[in-house]
Amino acid sequence: FVAVLAAWSARLPETRNPEDRLELRLDRILDAARQVWSNRTAAGYTLAMTALFGAFVSYLATSEIIVADVFDRASAFPAVFGGLAAVMGAALLANARIVAHFGARRLVHIGLVGHVLTASGLVAVAMVTGGRPAFPLFLVGFAVMLSLHALLIPNLNTVAMDPLGHVAGTASAIIGTVSTAGGTALGAVFDRMFDGTITPLSFAFLAVGVAALVIVTWTERGKPALRR
Repeated sequence: FVAVLAAWSARLPETRNPEDRLELRLDRILDAARQVWSNRTAAGYTLAMTALFGAFVSYLATSEIIVADVFDRASAFPAVFGGLAAVMGAALLANARIVAHFGARRLVHIGLVGHVLTASGLVAVAMVTGGRPAFPLFLVGFAVMLSLHALLIPNLNTVAMDPLGHVAGTASAIIGTVSTAGGTALGAVFDRMFDGTITPLSFAFLAVGVAALVIVTWTERGKPALRR
C-alpha cells in the first residue's frame, strides 16, 4: 500500500508557482513546526481537536465490548456500528451546507457547547441507570454525540490551518500527526477505565468536551463566536 502511494505521489505535478516552492529540508520542517505552535489559533484548535479525537478513539475501541457485554447484543453490533457510522456520514455530508451558513469558527463554538450538553446528558443517564441505560436511549445519545464529532473535528482542523497557508503542507502533516498520536494515547487512557458500563466513556466525552471548550475559549481570548 505504501509503495503504491509512493509511486502515485511521484507522478503528481507540483502545483505551486516556482517562486513559492519550498525545499524539503529539516530546517524548513522545524520552522514550520515552530510556526504551528507559536500561532495561538493553530495551536489552540489543534489541541482541542486532539482532545476530542481521544474520546472518539476510545469509542472505537470499546464500542463492541459495550454493545456485547453491557447490552448483551453481540449479534447486533455490526448493524449498530454501521448505523452510527452512517449517522456520522450524514453529518459529514451536511457539513458543507451547515458551515456555509454559520462559518467554521462559529460552527465549532456552537458545536462544542452542544457536545458538552450532550455528554452531560449521557453522564446523567449513566449515573441514574448504573451505567446500563435502555439500549434505544444509548443509541440516540451516541448518535447525537458522534454527529457532533463529525462536524467538529474537520472544522477544528480547518480553523487550525487557516493562518498557515504559506506552510500548509508541512503544517497539515504536523497537525495530523499530533492530533492522531495524541488522541490515540488519550484514548488508551480512557480504555483502561472501562468497568463494564457506559459510565467511563460518557465521562470521557464530557471531559474532552469541556477541555476543548476551555482551550477554544482561551484561544479566542474569552470571546467564542456563539453569535453572528
